[in-house]
Amino acid sequence: MARKSYITSMPDKTGAFLLASKIIARHNGNIVRVSYNKAVDLHTLFIDVEASDRDLGAIADELESIGYLNNKISETRVIVVEIKIPDEPGAVLPILKILDRYDVNISYMNSNSNDTRFQNFKMGLLIENPRIIKMLLDDISELYQIDIADYDDSEKTLDNTIFYIRLANEMQKLMDLDTDKTMEFIAESNRILQTLEEIGENPHKVFEYIRRFAYFISRHRGEHYRAETAKYIINDTVTLYAIHPPCGSNTYVLDSQEELLLIDTGYAVYADELMSALDNLCPGWKSRCRRVLITHADVDHCGLLSKLENVRICLNRKSADSLERQISGKPDFRENSELNLGYSKLSRIISGYAPPDATRFELFDKDTPQEHDTLLHIGRFSFSGVDFEVFEGSGGHLDGEMVFACREYGILFTGDNLVNISGFSEEMSEFNSLAPYLMRSVNIDSQKATDVRKQINELIEAIQKGLQKPVMVCGGHGPVFSR
Repeated sequence: MARKSYITSMPDKTGAFLLASKIIARHNGNIVRVSYNKAVDLHTLFIDVEASDRDLGAIADELESIGYLNNKISETRVIVVEIKIPDEPGAVLPILKILDRYDVNISYMNSNSNDTRFQNFKMGLLIENPRIIKMLLDDISELYQIDIADYDDSEKTLDNTIFYIRLANEMQKLMDLDTDKTMEFIAESNRILQTLEEIGENPHKVFEYIRRFAYFISRHRGEHYRAETAKYIINDTVTLYAIHPPCGSNTYVLDSQEELLLIDTGYAVYADELMSALDNLCPGWKSRCRRVLITHADVDHCGLLSKLENVRICLNRKSADSLERQISGKPDFRENSELNLGYSKLSRIISGYAPPDATRFELFDKDTPQEHDTLLHIGRFSFSGVDFEVFEGSGGHLDGEMVFACREYGILFTGDNLVNISGFSEEMSEFNSLAPYLMRSVNIDSQKATDVRKQINELIEAIQKGLQKPVMVCGGHGPVFSR
């Protein structure tokens, strides 16, 4: 005997199920399961019947002839979803309104509190028009965190929606994200997907790069954080330490008896690991760390700014403006396009980034032109008698990008304007391939970035000529190199 499930739509009146039962019995069918909940769905009734294939076909024809079964109903999909809904009055209403808008019935529903701010609602959604499934799930996921417990994987149009929803829940466990951050992850992953799809990228490749980004950062935490370190003696009182993690930007430490200064601080997610590395390199460093500098205001260079207490943050006006935009909830200067915005927001979520306290800002410059095409001298600073000039680039990589140059000892901190790609380890190469794909370019303006690199190289040549020896170049990524 064969078994078939009939999803019937019956009028809400006495005798409707009796009529269906008579039809089934007349064709030698045996009803083995019935599911109906009037409180949930007034019309839909599920009936499982055992009979011969021929009789099952006859039952379907007769149910269809009286309007209990039709082609529209035969296309019905049941998708089981789990939705995290705030544990507060009326929170479920937006979901019910979405279901009503798409004319979707609930085949079953249950919920439970879990001593958090949310309830887990599990719903079986009975969808008669498969073409609206993707739109329905997208609309729900914009409101609340959603997971897909079960769906018909033959429905190819759902691949992207299902994948990024499941991806977000996977990332929640991997990165220990709260519900709000998981919702942001869904939205920003979808933003990247939509933008890259429009220029012909394969959705599965997009999702794979997002997963690689998150997993790469996650698997280098704790005991797996193995940053390369190097020590350089500048003079009798000043030592330079370079910390090169496999992912994220380099951190440089100028150390003397009296003071310690940080230049760039990597991803926030590695705060404990970086501080531990500093403990090993410079015991007691926190008592001597009074200043931290950034070469530019990207998330992977500013991770510790919000975590170091009683430390001045030295930067230029443009970088301060970008960070202040973060503080106020506005897009910063990196987030000037949908691709940059999506990647930057993902970086913030995955790395646990928080913007710093603007009251600790100390500016290098004032009255710097908003637009300029040159590597512009904007200020200077000194560390234990070692003097540095501060130059601002034209914004090829990011508005506010800076270069710190010491002519006396031949040292340049170039940020991401000039990096040592040829010195990348295999891990560095893998990680640094992710952002260019997800953003299409790490630069805001590629031509300006090329021009800035040329001007930095000219500055290096001028310093080298004056010293008659190679210049030490400390880039934003990769090992220190000489030129």
